[in-house]
Amino acid sequence: MENLVAFLPILLCTTISMTSCDNDDTNEETELIIHPGQGINNLKIGDLGERVEVELGDGFAVIMNGVSNPTYNYFHDNKGIDIVFGQQNSPDLAINTLPIQRFFLYENFEGMTEEGIQIGSTRTEVVDTYGDPDQENTFSSDYNVGIRFIYDMDVVSDIYIEEL
Repeated sequence: MENLVAFLPILLCTTISMTSCDNDDTNEETELIIHPGQGINNLKIGDLGERVEVELGDGFAVIMNGVSNPTYNYFHDNKGIDIVFGQQNSPDLAINTLPIQRFFLYENFEGMTEEGIQIGSTRTEVVDTYGDPDQENTFSSDYNVGIRFIYDMDVVSDIYIEEL
């Protein structure tokens, strides 16, 4: 009986440890994949704002830019995602009914392209993956597949996903 009593705390600790590991696995966020010219995962350019929380979770703040032809952004600083919506002359300004125009990914964004390019990749890695850019300057490379890489000292600091 003494052996059983001594064994119970070990069994309890092991069970708690294994359970918390299982919970960590189920709470992990889905890997974010950038699709040039399209979007992130299943969230695409042209989708309505109501799909953002479904695909990327909550915690996005709505920001309005401009007055005469405003654009709206879903902005999530912790995830490094800024999703731009356009009014498109609609009298309904509810962001859930507006279509996505483009994605802006920056600093905290943890996703990558299917080829592995992400925030922090080098300009050389981008060129090795996508070839010579269709347009280029000191600070950016544009590819006609719907993606623009912004550089800080030849390291990707921001990524735009734009419609083709």
